[in-house]
Amino acid sequence: MKRVRYSGGEFEGVRDVRLAFHAWEVPRARAAVVVVHGLGEHGRRYADLAERFATNGFSTFAYDQRGHGMSEGRRGHVARFRHFVQDLERFRRTVEGLVDFGTPLFLLGHSMGGLVALRHLEEYDAAFHGSIIVSPWLATAVPIPRWKTLAANTIEHLLPAFPLRSGLDPDHLSRDPNVVQAYRDDPLVHDRITPRLFNDASRAMGLAMQRGEKLRTPLLFLLAGQDRIVSTLRSNAFARALPARDVTIRIREDDYHEILNEPGRAIAIQEIRDWIAARIPAAAHAR
Repeated sequence: MKRVRYSGGEFEGVRDVRLAFHAWEVPRARAAVVVVHGLGEHGRRYADLAERFATNGFSTFAYDQRGHGMSEGRRGHVARFRHFVQDLERFRRTVEGLVDFGTPLFLLGHSMGGLVALRHLEEYDAAFHGSIIVSPWLATAVPIPRWKTLAANTIEHLLPAFPLRSGLDPDHLSRDPNVVQAYRDDPLVHDRITPRLFNDASRAMGLAMQRGEKLRTPLLFLLAGQDRIVSTLRSNAFARALPARDVTIRIREDDYHEILNEPGRAIAIQEIRDWIAARIPAAAHAR
């Protein structure tokens, strides 16, 4: 196993928002993985994943999205969803400047981060060698009542940044009680979402579905069969309809939303490592 060195830093997101990032680097990395976390969480929660990636010689870089973790911004808020996408592009460029020249970059997005990742891949062609999309937020698991949607639209016009509870139940994240308790105890985790983020995320879902034909990057979808937060049915249908040649779909029938924090995560993470290794350009294999 290659030695892992952790470091933290900051970069400038759009509109001069300072964003925190975390780096788990190995010497002469064969690949680098950029992680985009979900709503309410933060990049440091992917430390275990980064340690496991290191065994394959992969460096991992995760950042706290605006309004999350140690980054600036109102909790659970964004003026426009596209700012999340633009922040990711800025972070990609930051990582590109940190790794050795020619190191292939891969993208991993979870939940809301999966939506951000898909929208980025649709807008920035060929920025990554491949992408892993885990439990993406393309629709909620339970349809949102129309009255709630109408209420959110009304509040958005009056108080777009008004903080509301997201309604996410930590017990629905993982079957591992230790993961659930750690999530509850984490001071950097929040349960906020604003009307603007809710509505603009919904619009981003529509765009992701409409522009799927732009996705040409190799894709691995990891979907949870027992997801009670996002719709696995919608994500599976979306992935199956993509015209991209290299699309792999894996549905883990017993898993809850956070596949990478489930009791059987070692198998899922090994599949990701094998998938990335098979798509590393030949020159990088020699590192």
